[in-house]
Amino acid sequence: MVQSGQRLPSELDLAEQYGIARMTVRRAMKELRERGLIRSVHGKGTYVQQPAPPEDADG
Repeated sequence: MVQSGQRLPSELDLAEQYGIARMTVRRAMKELRERGLIRSVHGKGTYVQQPAPPEDADG
């Protein structure tokens, strides 16, 4: 299980591990960043981020 704050493998490592194109990993990472599930720190890596609680729809 992946936990908040955990560093993810590099895009290249993930592509090799799963036998997919690096561009596929890149697209998936972009989607996860947009959803607030990961954050990338230049020169440090990509980390799992605890998702924000859903906004109250009744609001």
